[in-house]
Amino acid sequence: MKLLKRILLGLVALLLIAGIGLYIYLQTTRPVYSGELALAGLKEPVTVHYDDYGVPHIYAQNEADAYFALGYVHAQDRLFQMEMIRRAASGRLSEVLGKDLLKVDKLFRALGINQFAEAHAQQFLQADTAGFQRAALAYQKGINEFIRTGKTPLEFSIIGIPKTEFEPKDIYLAVGFMSFGFAEGLRADPVLEKIKTELGAEYLKDLAVETPANAVRIQNFNGARKIKATDSLIAFFGEALDKIPVPLWQGSNGWAIAGDRTASGMPILANDTHIGFAQPAVWYEAHLEYPGYKFYGHHIAGIPFGLLGQNHFAGWGLTMFENDDTDFFYEETNDEGQVKYKGEWVDIQFRKEIIKVKGDIDVELTIPVTPHGNMISGILEFTDESKPTSLWWLLNHETNYALQAAYLLNHSQNFADVEKAASLFSAPGLNLMYADAHGNIAWWAVAKLPVRPKHVASKFFLDGASGNDEYLGFYDFSKNPHAVNPPWGYVYSANNQPDSVDGVLYPGYYYPRSRAGRIEELIKENKKWTVDDIKTTILDVTSHMHTDIARQFAAILKSINKSEYNELITQLESWNGVHDTGLTAPAIYYNLLSQTMRLAMADEISHAAFEGLAATSVLKNSYEHFIANENSPWWDDKNTEAKETRSQIVQQAADKTIALLTAACGKNPADWKWGKIHTLTHKHAFDAVKPLRNFFNVGPFPVPGGSEVINNLHFKLDTTGYYKVDGGPALRKITDFADQENGITVSPSGQSGNVMSKHYGDQAGMFATGKFRKMLMNKSAIEATGKKLVLTPAKE
Repeated sequence: MKLLKRILLGLVALLLIAGIGLYIYLQTTRPVYSGELALAGLKEPVTVHYDDYGVPHIYAQNEADAYFALGYVHAQDRLFQMEMIRRAASGRLSEVLGKDLLKVDKLFRALGINQFAEAHAQQFLQADTAGFQRAALAYQKGINEFIRTGKTPLEFSIIGIPKTEFEPKDIYLAVGFMSFGFAEGLRADPVLEKIKTELGAEYLKDLAVETPANAVRIQNFNGARKIKATDSLIAFFGEALDKIPVPLWQGSNGWAIAGDRTASGMPILANDTHIGFAQPAVWYEAHLEYPGYKFYGHHIAGIPFGLLGQNHFAGWGLTMFENDDTDFFYEETNDEGQVKYKGEWVDIQFRKEIIKVKGDIDVELTIPVTPHGNMISGILEFTDESKPTSLWWLLNHETNYALQAAYLLNHSQNFADVEKAASLFSAPGLNLMYADAHGNIAWWAVAKLPVRPKHVASKFFLDGASGNDEYLGFYDFSKNPHAVNPPWGYVYSANNQPDSVDGVLYPGYYYPRSRAGRIEELIKENKKWTVDDIKTTILDVTSHMHTDIARQFAAILKSINKSEYNELITQLESWNGVHDTGLTAPAIYYNLLSQTMRLAMADEISHAAFEGLAATSVLKNSYEHFIANENSPWWDDKNTEAKETRSQIVQQAADKTIALLTAACGKNPADWKWGKIHTLTHKHAFDAVKPLRNFFNVGPFPVPGGSEVINNLHFKLDTTGYYKVDGGPALRKITDFADQENGITVSPSGQSGNVMSKHYGDQAGMFATGKFRKMLMNKSAIEATGKKLVLTPAKE
């Protein structure tokens, strides 16, 4: 017995020692926010003040040191995120995560982002004569100094990722990855082509292939400037996108209100970019100052310049333009390795790719390249190669000046600088929302827009052989949709369709009237706007579009005349479109909508195709017309001999809705609260690893909001009965230009991607409950908070 006790005590002691050792080790991996560090590569000392939320405020004596310091502190908090982005974009995830990521790697190799990045790095970052080059290269030197001398992130140790220095092409890999998130046509076009070829035009009538007639359009105005004084393809894309361990862009809201409509007399700028949620959050905030320069910005991992931000003169935000910059071309080939292009046979070029797979043999890909781009058939595990298909993507065909544009925005001195920067963007397509200290407000749709032949319907596959469907050139930037100081006193975008320019509506994947209509309804109010008013607007959770659809459902259920649907009818009829956590109506409505749309469509096009279409704006734009049309061919279930009606499908959906809500919330309909099934968890790449999930994830939080409300906390349209938020505002940001140094913002989770940092998830509760914090730019206020880190040049 004594021996057994000694053994048990010994085991307890060993576990205690191991626990203490693990705790000590974990503490050593924390970011360094105070003290002094000597770094090779600095010219002069740099002071970094970290505020109470871990935002670095960098004070340098020259530009190169400022960007070097930014690279160092950015890597200290987000190196794993930087690593995942460059590996995802270059198709190298399998090398460290194994064969489960092989589909992702094949997709990105076929997209050609590697070639884009290498070509642009060679063209633009082999010299350091221009300001953007010096700053970008200094930023990367800072990242690499952290890689050489900083603490290894936990994820690198757990997975076994080798720490390798960053190269200039990695900046463009991040640009390419961001652009990929905007390319909605990759998901939508194959499904629409399937419906067109397999089901016919009758089935397309109930889908908003083009922007619907009731869409809210963004008005153009050029005012005076102010001066003070196929199925396997569908399935492949869906499966690959679901496995990417880095979130993609999904939408956004942005607006600026002119000074004559604000209480302060100066413009107010607001922005909330919509991106898939993950841990860490997408944006990294940083404030840089050196002689002649002052900037506060939100940065993407691996990109040196703030894509959102404000300097001493101006501020800007971004939303997705949603223009169509991808096209699939059917190719005609022969046995001699040629493709017909504009009626002539030309040689196909072949590119070999080797994908290294952790714990397995290397995978070799041969990618055919046609004049339209990379041929994706035969690469992405097609089952039918009868129609070879190439992907044309603007990113791979036009020189990309995004880096120069971002640098010019960050360093803009006047309105002309900003307008010039806007004209430089080609891909991805963006809406640039703008306000400045001179009282200007503006919006530009920034992208290079192709001129397509009038007969071309760009959301379907095109003829690659004849030349009839080829682009006719590009519109001049002056023809891009824009509004400068419009007389109505505001500009905005919610990813909705811009109005026509010279009679041309540019094709795209624009979002429905729900958010856009609500924003316009609110900001049209005749009052003097304050920051508090903007807070209320940016957190608004009301949708008139969903209310209208709910009324349609209520009417259909009434016609069925079953007593068990009475509670559903009452809630749907009385719902005012508000998506608060304590309400029942949203829980009923989304279950009913999800079940109805899937029951109606999946039997014709497959569940994979339905999920692909449901992830795009096409289906969201279609709900109203689709459900209103009781004669739609979609209502018939192809798996039965009988011909089903709309009432029968909605009845099935209602039965499933009741069953799911009962299972999730209980038998009492009063307990069917939206907050019980609509929750937000910020998932780390380790979410799939159960022992690590709770350590690295942040959440869950019950949250208000829903699909296509202004506070757009959206989710997959699935049939589980739970609507776990997978995307939404990647930040909220408001600046009144009467008090430019005290704008407000909030991150979905926190500044740091280091799980041991106190800033890993310290804003998650604030975000979930609609709170904000200051974006400090006043030095005395900054020095009174947080911690101080001094970076000095290392002695040679």
